[in-house]
Amino acid sequence: MCRMLVAVGRFEAGELRSMVRALREAAAYDPYGEALYGERSHDDGWGILIARLDGSAALHHRSTRPIFSSGSDPESAIPGWAAGAPVVLMAHARKASEGTPVDLASTHPVHASSAWGDLYIVHNGSFDRGKLDGLIGEAAPHSDTWAAAVALASRIRGGISRRDLEWLLGAERTGANLGIALLGAAAGPQVIVGSHYRLRGDASDPDLERYYRLYECASDGGTIYASSTVVELHMGTRGCRALGNGEFHSRAGGLEVWNLLSPT
Repeated sequence: MCRMLVAVGRFEAGELRSMVRALREAAAYDPYGEALYGERSHDDGWGILIARLDGSAALHHRSTRPIFSSGSDPESAIPGWAAGAPVVLMAHARKASEGTPVDLASTHPVHASSAWGDLYIVHNGSFDRGKLDGLIGEAAPHSDTWAAAVALASRIRGGISRRDLEWLLGAERTGANLGIALLGAAAGPQVIVGSHYRLRGDASDPDLERYYRLYECASDGGTIYASSTVVELHMGTRGCRALGNGEFHSRAGGLEVWNLLSPT
């Protein structure tokens, strides 16, 4: 599975670097992933999207190297124009599900084009590949998240609605910590972040809840959403709250809070 963060607002260069550094450290050793899945690290690639909300500049970088390897320097990927400007930042460290490819198209943030703009997704969890293949009309050549992005891009009309997201979550298998950005739409950018996961009803549920816990953290300039390992072990929980299971935030001008599906 994976670790992720999404930030929306105005942030100084040091704050942006600090977020990405926390993700890198969380990916190098993740005791929560080790307890739940036996995964000590997230070493199947990493990626970053950072874009000005006015559409004037964007950077999308992905690598199949581990984010914590000697050849990776995620902090240097942050462009100078991002500091102090209204931006969305999405960053992700991947641990590929068994049987899924490790290639650039499968590395998050995954990208899909729509008639309404460019769609980017970061995801922790897994979707049912069979269900997604049915939604896109072919056997997906890349990861389940790539297929999810293609499916969602083909469905939306103007923006991403609550019903669109519920439709996508119908293909969830284990869980869906999601960050979604729709950029370039005539109505303006839209960013959606939230969490949903399926409890098993057994002794592993505390570890599962801890692993899929997604935080919302307030900063002076905006809001940061990040995986439990990132916040609890590397950023600190001051000014943070855990989102509820099924709680999603849609930011498109204002903020809407959606409580989706009944956790099971």
